[in-house]
Formats: sequence, C-alpha cells, structure tokens
Amino acid sequence: MERWFALFMAVGYLLQHQLRAEVWLRLQGDALWYRRLTSEQQRRCRHYFRGAVFLGAVFAAQRGCAMRSDEFQQFAHLAALAALFDDTSETASEAASVRVVMSSTASTTVPCALYAYAREADPAGILVFFLEKIRDRLPAEVVVFFEKTLHRVFDVETSECWRSPVPPPAGLLVEMAAQKGGHSALLFRLLLSPPPSATDCQLALALGTFVQASDDLFDLWHDARQHLWTPARWWAEAGQLDQAAQHFEQAWQHLDAALRAAPAASARNCLVSRAQVGLLAVLTRFCLAHYRQLVEKHGTLPWQNREAMVLDMARWCVRLRAFSFALQSGFWPE
Repeated sequence: MERWFALFMAVGYLLQHQLRAEVWLRLQGDALWYRRLTSEQQRRCRHYFRGAVFLGAVFAAQRGCAMRSDEFQQFAHLAALAALFDDTSETASEAASVRVVMSSTASTTVPCALYAYAREADPAGILVFFLEKIRDRLPAEVVVFFEKTLHRVFDVETSECWRSPVPPPAGLLVEMAAQKGGHSALLFRLLLSPPPSATDCQLALALGTFVQASDDLFDLWHDARQHLWTPARWWAEAGQLDQAAQHFEQAWQHLDAALRAAPAASARNCLVSRAQVGLLAVLTRFCLAHYRQLVEKHGTLPWQNREAMVLDMARWCVRLRAFSFALQSGFWPE
C-alpha cells in the first residue's frame, strides 16, 4: 500500500507540473526561442527545459506553491543558456578557447568574465541575449550569488577531465560530477522565490548531485559514444557496476536527509517532494537492473548494441517493465 501511495503522489504531482509547463511552453515558445534558434537548437532547449522542470517540481512541492509563469520563463531562459553552452563546448578546440577567455579575464569581475566567454563562444550573441534576460529578472539580493554559481558551472563544464584521452581517477570524476550537477540545480533554485536559505542551497546541491548520478547512468551508452568520462562510465568499463550502484544509493540517502532537513510548507509537502525523487530513484534502479541483466547475458556490457544498452522510455514495453519494477521497489532510501 505504501508503494501505491508513493507512486500515486509522485506521478500525480509530476504530471500536473509537467502539463502546466508544456502548456506554457506551447503558448510562449515562439516568443522565447523560435525566432532566434534553429529547429535542432529548439529541440535541445525543450529537452533541457523539461529536465529543469523536474527540479522545479521538487522545489515547488517543498515550498508548497506551484511554479508561476514568470518562473517558467526564467527556467526556459536558463535551459536555453545551458543547452547552447553545451553545444559550444562539445569540441576540444572550442573548450580550449573558452579556457583562454576565462584565464584572460581572471583579474576582472565575474560578470565581465561571463560576458567575455559568451561573446567568444557565440559571436551571434544568443548566449548574451539569454544571459541578460535571466540577469535582468533576478532579485537584486541573488544576482552576485547567481553569477558566481554560473561561473563555477562554466569552469567545471570546460574541465579537461571529461574528454581526457586516458581515464581520469574515479574520485576526481565523482567530485567534478557532484559540482556540475549540484551547482546547476542551485542555479535553477536561485530563479525561484523566495530566495534560498542556506538549508535550501544544501538541498539544491544534494538534488543536483543525485540527478547527475541518475543522468550519468541513463546516458551511459551515449557518453561512451561521445568519449565523455563520467563516474558511471568509469565503473561500467571497469566491470564495477556495483560501485556505480553504491554511489547512486549514497547520493539518494544524502538527498533524502537534505529534503527532511530543509524547511517545507507542511509534512505532506515534504512527503510529496520525497516521493518525486523516490520515483527517479526507482527508475534509476530499474536502469541498473537492466545493465546487470545484460552483463549476465553477455558477460560484459554490449557497448556496440545501442538497442540493448539504451532504455527508451517512450516505448510502452519499457514503460510496463519499469512500472512493474516500481511496484516491487521501495520509494525511500534503505
């Protein structure tokens, strides 16, 4: 009964939140993106926006108030900024160019460094456009914090460790992934009102670390194809899937503790936010179970077989398997 209750709460709240976000995006998307972005850039921005809305749903449940239209707008701007930034840093030469800009502006203020990066990486000015849109709508008390956090995310994203020709130490990848995911989630939390307390910031960092660990597991095949190192890929190629699972469980336990420690509108709101991240935890466990089955069948992960490696949640057969798995799994850390 507890599993059904948790599943009902998590799916119900997420569907409601995502539906509001989709309606808003269809009504506002033309003004936000379409006049400036290509069709492929629009697709990537929508993908990033939907992922960001999951973070927003957790934060909104915790505060007891659904996201407003202006907050959706800020999330859309930051999602576009993140997607376009990832595009500019996908090749080694471009990443090197970014690092040159950052080092050359080390003696200047953070805003100057950010704008220098944006102009260097995107002469068309789209990055600057979204950066200014976000900054102009931020409350005065969080502007400096936002810029410092954004600068930190840029520094982590352009680190050479992700595309190193040799595997970096696993400990370094774990630390860098936690910073990347944690501070990215913190950026989105800074777009919501009220401004976050110290405890809220710790929650955002824990949520981002957790989501990053989950995302790395689901994107295992894609990251390997793109020669990107993540903790999940490091452990998977070393035949240590159990270590990847242990790392994920630790991130989940840390997040659950942060959720219970952070201020919430009510005990029920805290339970709803815990159920939402619990749903993602169950789906990630499902992904890990799938990888283990592949190892048992083939002796190793079939890296050359995309159909076997990638869990396509758009397929009903995969959804039914995941639903069955969810009903047999716990929604709370053990």
